[in-house]
Amino acid sequence: MSRLPRRRRLAVAASLLAATLVVGACSATGTGDPGATTGEIDPDAVLRVSASSPFQNLDPAQPAPGGYPYLTLIYDRLTMVDSTDQVVPGLAKKWTYAQDGSHLELALRDDVKFHDGTPFDANAVKVNIERGQTLPTSTIKQDLASITGVTVVDAHTVRLNLKPGTGAVLPSALATAAGMMVSPKAIADGVDLKRAPGKAGSGPYVVTEFIPNEKYVVKRAEGTYWDPNAGRLAGMEITRVPEGATRLNGVISGQTDLSFVSSANEITQARQLGEDGQLKVTTRPFRNVLGILLRANMGDLKDKRVREAIARSVDPAAIRALFADTCTPTRSIYPDSPWEDPAATYPYEFDLAKAKALISEVGGAKVSISFSAGTNTEQPATAIQAAMAQAGIDAKLNPTPNSETEARFIAGDFELEVSNTFNPRLDPAGTVDNYLLGNYKLATDPEVIGPIAAKAADPRSSVEERAKQYHQLWERLFSEAWFIPICNLTSATIASPKVVGAEQLPWTNLGLFDLRTVAMTKG
Repeated sequence: MSRLPRRRRLAVAASLLAATLVVGACSATGTGDPGATTGEIDPDAVLRVSASSPFQNLDPAQPAPGGYPYLTLIYDRLTMVDSTDQVVPGLAKKWTYAQDGSHLELALRDDVKFHDGTPFDANAVKVNIERGQTLPTSTIKQDLASITGVTVVDAHTVRLNLKPGTGAVLPSALATAAGMMVSPKAIADGVDLKRAPGKAGSGPYVVTEFIPNEKYVVKRAEGTYWDPNAGRLAGMEITRVPEGATRLNGVISGQTDLSFVSSANEITQARQLGEDGQLKVTTRPFRNVLGILLRANMGDLKDKRVREAIARSVDPAAIRALFADTCTPTRSIYPDSPWEDPAATYPYEFDLAKAKALISEVGGAKVSISFSAGTNTEQPATAIQAAMAQAGIDAKLNPTPNSETEARFIAGDFELEVSNTFNPRLDPAGTVDNYLLGNYKLATDPEVIGPIAAKAADPRSSVEERAKQYHQLWERLFSEAWFIPICNLTSATIASPKVVGAEQLPWTNLGLFDLRTVAMTKG
């Protein structure tokens, strides 16, 4: 894998950090990327979308893993991420860290109202941040953990007070569900945000129908939206379709207008249709890493030799072959980045003889392999089971519904999962918070890595200073075999020729999407 020179990588990251520390206000024409078009936009069009990710509820403080992209249609965020993974302004026009790192100050837009008529202001930010931190069932607490309090400076200026040496992750975290704003009036009135949020958001659309994990329908919100590049459709109808072949065939047949696939057969077919001009097809390598999540404190996995044997039994080249070379082998979570140590080597390369010797040494091992049935993790899980068997491990497959797998692993129900959801966050502090110390709790020694993680997350430190700490954390992650990286899949966005903006969708390199700027042409 080619890599940028270290000096160049540091320079790139330093410029990104500088842009995060002080971000200028965007122009009044909006922040979206509308995409190029040669036809007239049809304001009466309804976009039909099929997607695999579950959508279990519409409360931005309680989204299931992978569920928050659907919410961008009805809730605005404080910041956003564009198609090149850059953090850009949203409801916050700019943000600045205090020199001593004590707070992050946000300058807010003054031209936004929630659809129930409540003005968006600093108080709304305070209400939402505090709700996300205190709601017992909140799934965004970890993203907001560095905030000790919210100070309303004036109507359109708010300060997020920070724990000493923390907060570097916030600009990128606030581009997800953690930064979605709900009307304070709706919260106070007890609106059913999970099932029927009504006019509780300020986004380009409002929801008209919602059946969890089945159907999600929105229509364009009344009035003039602050971002003219968003809300250009009359509405959208989103249907959950777990099977990739069914999603592709839906677009081919004209039953749907837009979808996403990542399995080799579907990508190959989609590329051919794209070359023929029948569909618009855009492919991107996943930032997500297909790999194995392990609970090092459960069952036979408590023995590090068993975890090492699992790592050594898996051949990334064999997994790549399952995907017709659309899953590029990797032993890193931050390639071509200062967050990766160029001198580091992965400790447990494929070595079946060594794996057998380790299992023989411990006297055998049993493990259950969980995965999301019907997804692109099913074939790798089966291949990994066969590889473990060759090493002498008694491995049983545990297929589970895609809507349940991640939540159940997080809850501690599974000891091992073949997953494609390890998502290296734009700022590595988010990766550590989510996977090592927070939701997934992969680290079995938080008291050891916690101080390193705290030092690494200090926004006052330089990129190079922070990177040194993260290099230590990745070394620990891999040497302890809490996560075994295998390869990066490829994502394909497939769309009807009438769809505008599908090529510039944010988050498609995560297997997700942000549809707020999509439009369709007439004819």
